[in-house]
Amino acid sequence: MPKPDTDKAAEAQRVQQAQQRLAAAKVTRDQRKADAEFDFWADVAAAIDSGEVKQTEACDAIGFKREYVRRQLIEHRAQAAARATTDTPDSTD
Repeated sequence: MPKPDTDKAAEAQRVQQAQQRLAAAKVTRDQRKADAEFDFWADVAAAIDSGEVKQTEACDAIGFKREYVRRQLIEHRAQAAARATTDTPDSTD
């Protein structure tokens, strides 16, 4: 027996709402992962920049090769600069 049109419409709406909720959850997850990654490299950069550890010592501690860490730190510094310009309020108000 086929479903009435009202049941089909309700089912389609329920599915659409679930899909929207899941898409929003994915966006949240991706942002949290990006923030965690940013924070991690900020900690690594701070330890190296402060002289607390040398880059090779940091690499030993986190288990990454030196070239990978070097590239990640370059990318992190670029992201930090971009965030700083984005987060800075407009002083012309």
